[in-house]
Amino acid sequence: MKNRNIIYLLLALVLAGCSSRPQDTFQGMFPDYTDITIPCNIAPLNFRIANASAIKVQVKGVNGEYKFSGHRGLVKFPVRKWHRMLSAETGNTLTVNVTAGENYRDSFTWTVAQDSIDKYMSYRLIEPAYEVWSGIQIEQRDMESFGSRLLGDNRNAEQCCMNCHTSNRNGTSFMHLRGAKGGTILTRGGRNYKLNTKTDNTGGGVYGDITSDGRYAVFTTADITFAIHSRTDMRMEVYDKRSDLVVVDFDNLTVTDSPSTSGDEFQETFPCFSADGRTIFFCRARHLTQPDSIDHMHYDLAVVEFDPETGRMGDRVITIIPAGENLSFSHPKASPDGRWLMVTAAQYGTFPVWHKESELWLIDLQTRRIDVLPQVNAYGADTYHSWSGNSRWVAFASKRDDLVYGRPYIAYIGPDGKAGKPFVLPQKDPDKYLTMLKSFNLPELYAIPEIYNARETASFYKDVEAVQLKYKQ
Repeated sequence: MKNRNIIYLLLALVLAGCSSRPQDTFQGMFPDYTDITIPCNIAPLNFRIANASAIKVQVKGVNGEYKFSGHRGLVKFPVRKWHRMLSAETGNTLTVNVTAGENYRDSFTWTVAQDSIDKYMSYRLIEPAYEVWSGIQIEQRDMESFGSRLLGDNRNAEQCCMNCHTSNRNGTSFMHLRGAKGGTILTRGGRNYKLNTKTDNTGGGVYGDITSDGRYAVFTTADITFAIHSRTDMRMEVYDKRSDLVVVDFDNLTVTDSPSTSGDEFQETFPCFSADGRTIFFCRARHLTQPDSIDHMHYDLAVVEFDPETGRMGDRVITIIPAGENLSFSHPKASPDGRWLMVTAAQYGTFPVWHKESELWLIDLQTRRIDVLPQVNAYGADTYHSWSGNSRWVAFASKRDDLVYGRPYIAYIGPDGKAGKPFVLPQKDPDKYLTMLKSFNLPELYAIPEIYNARETASFYKDVEAVQLKYKQ
């Protein structure tokens, strides 16, 4: 085991060294907060300017002029003053003038949207080599400030794998804990539960989604594994040996499947509910032996009806957008207003986080028009997106900065579907992105904070027996 850990450490260091870090390549403002649309409640957009000492920032708005300063190359806006400015200028476009000595001057805009963003975001902090899980954390971040707290830390839970913290934005959420004492931590109605979603007839839940009322969840049941590429331009492939869909009824603690989304002919994954809870979007491909045929796995975007009265999926799957020779879909997420569906598109497979070509597409569910979002995507894998409750913002993980570390980016989506330029989640010290050797994966937006912390999660793992769900035919 000791030798294996050494090998994993060396692999992580090699992967980290394969790309230039931003501090080696970026000149000027970091992060790039120029010419963006921002939520009216976002935390201060602190930034640094390389090789600068004293910095002056002048912000001109419709209702006033606001002056700030920075030292030692860093601009850290006072939180209260920053929010007073946003409150006074909500709906307006601000002109920002930055001066750093005699050699640096820049002018750009911030448009303060009238739409707020959900107050909380969760994400998983993990080393970029995904087979190393000795230090996984799930963190909850306050989007209006820089406050955060850990929801899970596997160093206190026998280093079990923690993943997929998912919320319905209305107070119901789940998080999977793997391992001998594992289970699914369900938060519902102000209480926490530990569930065993695996039955004699169905596998345990993996990727999933929850209806807005919190009663049902839909999950992939998958046999997931990974392989390391021998090619130097590619790193890792994660794939499903098999995968089906199941529905969990939290009221009755039952699991239901359907012949339409189970069996050996197809592999189904990444399900999500429509806004009204009557449709399940998911991705589906014909089963092929993997990993030998991984580059031939192309997942269609499909739907199946769901009946909330009976808790059952329909008996007919409809492909709404077929895959192509160099096109495969994953991670569909429906906007809460029912208008949009955002998906990840890559060349093949179902785990695009290591695919540099992967990008986000926006589908208008009324017209079926597809926007490939050139103003949002960048080279380096854009994946793992999440909608805010008002359908005006999406958060997603992007490796655009250095091709190794995923970071949480935010983009505005207007009522007409027009997207704004993305910006990275602001930090109290922006250098955190340059020094923290972990990826921020699975950014999830929600309005109601979780009621537990990492200590309680560890206790649930060690001391609470999971409630066994029952299979319902």
